[in-house]
Amino acid sequence: MKFSLRLIVALLLAVFAAPSFAGNEHGNGCKPLGSWLGYDEFGSAWWMTTTDGQSASHGTLNLEVPGAVVFFPGSAGVTEMRGVWEKIGAGQVAWTVVGFAFDANKITLGLARVSGKSNFSPDCDTEHLSDVFLEAFAPGANLDTDAPLWTMPLPDHDGFRVKLVTYDLP
Repeated sequence: MKFSLRLIVALLLAVFAAPSFAGNEHGNGCKPLGSWLGYDEFGSAWWMTTTDGQSASHGTLNLEVPGAVVFFPGSAGVTEMRGVWEKIGAGQVAWTVVGFAFDANKITLGLARVSGKSNFSPDCDTEHLSDVFLEAFAPGANLDTDAPLWTMPLPDHDGFRVKLVTYDLP
């Protein structure tokens, strides 16, 4: 009796635990862990992210954009944007990052917050970003309570996982 009860419990655990190790089609979905490179609608690379995970459902996210991408008039660039991601469904995460727009003297002109969703391809190597919004705030704004100066939707676009490339040298 003890043996059959253990066998039944083991089988139930195997059945219910399997989806947590499986891919997108079994409900677990992909995770954004690693580095990603994003392209605009013209085929130019314009952002790179690196994500870490404290768990299978959430973690931190760092977004880099080229110095030419500016969020405020008169800005010389934007710092690396940092934030969080959270799993919201099978193969889907929501994310938010915050950065500083600065002038040529490195003085903060404002804060930028970008939020969106990523849906992963079945092979987990491509993400489609949607519902992406950029919000601009005054330099001293409280992002939790103050209204943005302006909000702008950004176009849907794709990102691609950076893959390991190795070479065998002679």
